Order: sequence, then structure tokens, then C-alpha cells
Amino acid sequence: MSKLRVLHVIGGGEFGGAEQHILNLVTTFPVDEVEVAVVCFYDSLFASKLRESGIQVITLNQFGRFDLRLLQALRNAFTTFQPAIIHTHGIKANFFSRLAARGMKVPLLTTVHSSLRYDYTSSLAYAIVSMMEMSTRHWNRHYIAISGAIADILRGQGVRSSDISVIYNGMDMKPYRQNHLRENDRNRLRAEWNIPEDAFLFGTAARFVPVKGLPILLDAFHTLVADTKGAAPYLVLIGDGSERAMLEAKVKELGLESRVRFAGFRQDIPACLHALDGFVHSSLYEGLGYTIIEAMASEVPVVASNVGGVKEFVFDGETGLIVEPGNPALLAQAMERLWTSPQLREILVQNALNKVESIFTIQLMTEQIVALYRTLLK
Repeated sequence: MSKLRVLHVIGGGEFGGAEQHILNLVTTFPVDEVEVAVVCFYDSLFASKLRESGIQVITLNQFGRFDLRLLQALRNAFTTFQPAIIHTHGIKANFFSRLAARGMKVPLLTTVHSSLRYDYTSSLAYAIVSMMEMSTRHWNRHYIAISGAIADILRGQGVRSSDISVIYNGMDMKPYRQNHLRENDRNRLRAEWNIPEDAFLFGTAARFVPVKGLPILLDAFHTLVADTKGAAPYLVLIGDGSERAMLEAKVKELGLESRVRFAGFRQDIPACLHALDGFVHSSLYEGLGYTIIEAMASEVPVVASNVGGVKEFVFDGETGLIVEPGNPALLAQAMERLWTSPQLREILVQNALNKVESIFTIQLMTEQIVALYRTLLK
């Protein structure tokens, strides 16, 4: 069997779920079957992580955000690497790659990680990116949807079912299964965040952007604390983004400074999860919910919004607690239920761990994607 030459293309200006997905995938390709490189539009943290893992990286950071010279630079990268498959991630990478690959007779595959409608709050920005995506889709060969919910969106936009494969994001479970580090991580981080060792600690890990619904989480937590008699829980927000200043101001407005911590952007998420007693996901939409899977793998019980791909693996009272999005009162009730019931937490943790270990393994994802590559080349 001949070795596949696969070139992934992504903006790569941040390190989020799509970047983690690519890192997981390219570092677990069977080396005797796949030769891979990644084109990044920016030489940032993601590019560094790829290099550290021994992956060939081609960076195009000398160009501006929508500099048309990107087309020639991408064309040069395609011509030099001579891929059998070009695999793109994100609107900008999709748009420029589809244009740059014209006439090359190389199948283009796109992984759709999220819903555009929720990625862009500005109507103008949404209109522009929608035009960029829709006007070039006829040059795309196939789509990977990271959940059934994303596949439904694509079908609703006119993509044929035969052109869509649902392949769940897989993750490396090992960093989240290091239970021997749990006690030390818990004590160290609680000391860092000034949280009592015996306090119940809720937490979330997210980009601080509107779709993540973090103001709703703060309102819910305020209700929970206000209704509490005796020792109240704490909340840590792990991450950063455009809404941070607003969220910090809201914490002050609600009088929660003594109970809420901002941990900033962290690269030690497995350790951070060890410090938590409950994970709260308040998104208004989620293509899949990567951080929820991480929490489940770390044996942290989850409260999550009933949105998008989350519905496909968080089942109320079985693998987590589910609430309708945008409702702080219901979210507060679910958080209280989790906090006050150790027996419920134990049930949720075991069921959730069984679920993620059966359907979200990186090995299963990689096998399915390599098989899809082979199918597209037949």
C-alpha cells in the first residue's frame, strides 16, 4: 500500500479545539501509511506545538489577514509538497485553499468544527464569511462533520449526505487519566487560586467569547451563592478572550469577587481539571464540546447546555446533567443538584468515563479519517 501524502491547512492563530484536533490527528497517523505536513497562516503557539511533536510545518505569517498573496504562497506550498489530499479547517483556510488548488486535481476535504452562525456575532462578518464559504464549496470534494448536529447543519445548507462523514473528534486520554497526580494537582492549584482545600469548586474552560455563554454562568452562580446557607462553593474560569474585561466587571457588579477566580489561559488543563469538583458548560451552541469530553475523561461530573453535538453524549442523569441554554435559573438548579449529591456525582462520573472511552478515542478517529482518505482517492 502506497504512503499517503496529506497536507492540512488552518489559520492557526489561536490554540482551540480545531488546533487540538489536528495535533491529535497528525501525531497519531501511522507513519508507514501517511506522510503529513501542516500549513499555518500564523507562526504561533500551535505551530510551535506541531514542531515539538516532529510535524513538518509551513508558516505563511508574512502576509496580512486577507492578503491575496496568500493564494500564491499556498499554491507554492501545494506544488512543493505534492499532496494526494488537501485537508482544510476553518473559513479562511477553506476559502484560500480552494482557490489556490484550482486545476491541481487534488481532492479537497474540509472538517467542519462549528456553526458559522454562532462563530460570528456581527451580521456583516457573518455575511462575509458565509459568502467566502458558500461561493467556494463547489470545489470541495467531501466534508467531515465532528458531530451529527454539524452534519445536520451542512445538509440544511444543501450539502448532500453522501458528501458528509460524521467522525467524532478523538482525544488522547492519557493526560486525563493520571489519577496519581490528582491530589498534588488539586492542592497546588487551590493554593495558587486561593481556594480552601475543602471547598466545592465549580469550573469551566473556554474561550471568553459570546457563544460560550459565560455571563449566564455567572448569573447562575450568583443565584446559587445567594441561596446558599452556610459554606458556599467557588467558581474558576479558565481561559481568556474578548469578553474578559466584561466578565471581570460583571463579577464585581454581582459581588462575587471572593468566590470567583480568573485563571487565565492555561496549557495544563488536565491538572486544572484535577482541582475541580464539578465542570459547568454554559455554551449557547457547541459543535461537539471538547472541554466536556476532557472533564469526563478526568472524572469530573458535568453540567452542560443541551445544544449541538453535546446532545449526542451528555444524557441527563446518566452521563451528566443537561439544561436548556440561556437559562441561569435552570443552570443554578443543576449546579446545586450536582453540588449537594455525592452519590449522583459518582454515578455520572463512571457512566461518562465509559462513554468517552468507547467513542472519543484518538485511535478510532484516526482510523476512520485514514480510511476516508483512501476512499476519496479510489
